Amino acid sequence: MQLLRLLKKYMLTFLSPFWGVILKLRGLSVGRGFVCIGRPGINRTSGSTISLGDEVSLCNTGIANPLAEGGRCRLATIAPGAEIKLADRVGVSSSIICAATSVVIGEGTIIGGGAMILDTDFHLQTKEGDWGTDPQAVSRPVVIGRKCFIGARAIILKGVTVGDHAVIGAGSVVTRDVASNTVVAGNPATVIRGNPRDLESGTQGDSEMIPVNSKL
Repeated sequence: MQLLRLLKKYMLTFLSPFWGVILKLRGLSVGRGFVCIGRPGINRTSGSTISLGDEVSLCNTGIANPLAEGGRCRLATIAPGAEIKLADRVGVSSSIICAATSVVIGEGTIIGGGAMILDTDFHLQTKEGDWGTDPQAVSRPVVIGRKCFIGARAIILKGVTVGDHAVIGAGSVVTRDVASNTVVAGNPATVIRGNPRDLESGTQGDSEMIPVNSKL
């Protein structure tokens, strides 16, 4: 069974150039060394941009990641002028990235199975109590830095900036900015390990400290 699983993974990875061509035909910018395991889900609104840097990888099947549960990566720009940009060596597993304005993810960041990164609330309640349908009216850009780790099932909401080398714990809901070199977890996400430079200076506060390699 293990040999069969590895064979299927190899065969799916072998199709990466094919998916790269398909994405380019759909108006995406795709860099060199693109790796795509399984079929990705792409929704690009006319007048918007989705760009993938060199060696970006999209895992769309549980064969390569047991946390994927067979779900596809979905990259969606839902308004003209919206932007999704994945820098070099970003890795995404069966996650949703949706932009009404802008989602930018820095090089070397990896995103665990089932995570969601959204720059919009999608609906705004009107004075009459109805729900509007202009996603850009309730959108603010999301920026994720370099070499971050976004845990499985985490949700990053509109207007959030995540600094370089930050870790977002599995299942977290991130509503505020996350500083570089910080570990956050929970709903809403709070700091459980701060910037090492703060720890050395004794300015961290009373948050519980955990090793950065602990399970999240």
